[in-house]
Amino acid sequence: MIRALCAVLSLITAGASAFADQAGLTQNGPTQNGPTQGEAQPGPWADGALAGIAMAVSAPEIDLAPPDYLDDLTVRLEQASDAERVVGLAAALIENGEVVMIHTSGETAAGSGELITADTVFRSASVSKTFTGTLLAKLEADGLIDLDAPVPADWLRLKNARQPTWLELLSHQTGLPPNAYDNLVEAGYAPEEVRERLAGVDLVCPVGECYTYQNVAFAAAARLIEDATGLSYEAAVRRHLFEPYALASAGVGEDDLVRAASWARPHRGWRRTRDQAGSPRSRYDSLAPAAGVTLSLNDMIAWAQAHLSETSGVPQAARERAWSEHVRSLRETRNLRRLQGRVGDTAYGLGWRIYEWGDRRLIAHGGYLSGYGAHIVMEPETGFAFVALWNADARAPFRLWPTVMDLRTGDGPGDWIDQIRN
Repeated sequence: MIRALCAVLSLITAGASAFADQAGLTQNGPTQNGPTQGEAQPGPWADGALAGIAMAVSAPEIDLAPPDYLDDLTVRLEQASDAERVVGLAAALIENGEVVMIHTSGETAAGSGELITADTVFRSASVSKTFTGTLLAKLEADGLIDLDAPVPADWLRLKNARQPTWLELLSHQTGLPPNAYDNLVEAGYAPEEVRERLAGVDLVCPVGECYTYQNVAFAAAARLIEDATGLSYEAAVRRHLFEPYALASAGVGEDDLVRAASWARPHRGWRRTRDQAGSPRSRYDSLAPAAGVTLSLNDMIAWAQAHLSETSGVPQAARERAWSEHVRSLRETRNLRRLQGRVGDTAYGLGWRIYEWGDRRLIAHGGYLSGYGAHIVMEPETGFAFVALWNADARAPFRLWPTVMDLRTGDGPGDWIDQIRN
């Protein structure tokens, strides 16, 4: 086992050197259809033992005073990196729109000796939905699509008196049971066949009247993107998002993942007794708009900054559309109850979650794909963001984002990792 190598540099303030280390994030609760890969399985608050591995921390020089909670956060990041079943972790902290901390730890594959870096590419799992939502909000702002138009029945049909609109589909208001037919995707069925089967599913509520998280239905957005741009989903997201916002190593699917100079292998099994790298293949690549994006920590930083910048980032109209509270996400609110009242309410926009943390409004999303985890959380009003990627089924990384929020707001001791029971 590689022991933690931690280099903490002093952060630059008018000419000193830089502080280094950074953090991860969390997200959703368990899905419905067995071992679904598209979203966190045991969830951020599932109990279980933790084990540690490897740490190599570095940071660029930054002309910004360090936040006063940086030392405490460094301790928590080291704790998460050393936690049981954590293999590799990459995280970053942004304040006032600028990177103030970068943390990388562990290995791309257990026992390989190849260290995680800020350029190591991971699967982003359901964080992919943020790319789809933002892209469609941009296309609408450009007058190319109408998200209030109904989804064509030849692409997705439901047991309902009317078709859902694209906005309702993207904000999970189809009325389908949560994660409907993810299990068929995992079993190898073609997504077109799975979507056809949705026509026979009894809805838990009429279209537009409740929130139920989806992957199969959400991925139907590929057709709208392709019709509007004349490009495949992969080409459209590259042209309209990756290239303009400098996500240099971002891609879609297994091929883009494994062609990277450094890419993280998944380590599966929440109660595994040894770490062994698994195959990077995922049947969720067939649902690319919902779960197919691959990226590095540097790409995640660029993605967050594209949403925080008032001048060179995502257009304001697109941000406002994507971040509007289109539906209350009561299931997500229930999943976060163990945050002891920190999160008062939650909602869903276009591929983005909206959290009410006290009087703060957070824009976020997380994801889980067997052996990979990811999270992004932002407070646009203050230029704050915390992003993280990891390559193992492990519980500690899921608890990092509330840890960061506790430490930066003073709302609590940030001891969420301590509360994981063996």
